[in-house]
Amino acid sequence: MWYNKAESGERMSTRMRQTLHITDALAVGYTVIHRQPFILLFSIGLSVYLWLGSAITLAMPFSYNQSVAAQWIGTLHAVDARTLLVVTNSIPILAPGLDAVVPPPPALPVMEFAGVVMILNVITLALSSWFLVSLRQIILRERLPWQTVLRRTLNVALRLSIVFVLIGCVIAPIGGLSLLTMLLMPATTTLIYYGWIVLVIAGLIGFGFTPEIITLSDERPLQALYQSWQFARQRWLAITTFLAICTVIEVGFAQLWRSLATQPGWLAPAIIGNACIGSGIRAARLQFYRYHAATLLPA
Repeated sequence: MWYNKAESGERMSTRMRQTLHITDALAVGYTVIHRQPFILLFSIGLSVYLWLGSAITLAMPFSYNQSVAAQWIGTLHAVDARTLLVVTNSIPILAPGLDAVVPPPPALPVMEFAGVVMILNVITLALSSWFLVSLRQIILRERLPWQTVLRRTLNVALRLSIVFVLIGCVIAPIGGLSLLTMLLMPATTTLIYYGWIVLVIAGLIGFGFTPEIITLSDERPLQALYQSWQFARQRWLAITTFLAICTVIEVGFAQLWRSLATQPGWLAPAIIGNACIGSGIRAARLQFYRYHAATLLPA
């Protein structure tokens, strides 16, 4: 395959102009997993913690009522802080339902719950950065001393944290305005709900490759966001198709693995299977951007 060969000069330039099919990117991703299966340890370790560790939930307020805000708090009461609220995670995980977690989850007060969520996001950001840097090493066939790997991991983590802060500064006012609108006009709840779905999908297409850009190109946060937008603007159809196929594969298999994990004796195979599928897709995302970055027109 052309993307596994060491070529240079005009021959490489000609090869890079060829069309990269989605199946090619996925093939590269799973070749990476076959070449260095140790990368699966990131996913396996986190999934084992989620299944065998204790979930973390929000305690219900004493004065619970049926207002919209109270309903949101009630929703958080049923959410495991280790999964849905850890937005900095890039490692594929197999998350159990609350009824599958042993021991029973502790319910924390609001401030403690928020503190735990922040700590979990910091830890997961560091692990995710190490995971992405490791995938880059395997794809590019780099052999680096551990000091360089550590420095690059910290650099990726810092830049990704700035990206999340920037995104949060944009989303927080919109979220606050949405909540205020629902409180004042409950009839708009459905419309706002679908509006957020459209916003999230547009954000994933427009800025979803920012982590890959930072990992592969060492770009600064604002420049990485801009390059991701330019990438989406020029390759929106390819990106949409690729992300849709990856989502169908990952979500579909996740349902299978989760069903198997609840059967006696099948937890370990389910976690390993999920790690293989998810890690391969993460590697495919890097290869997908790596190819298309060489064909983008100047902004």
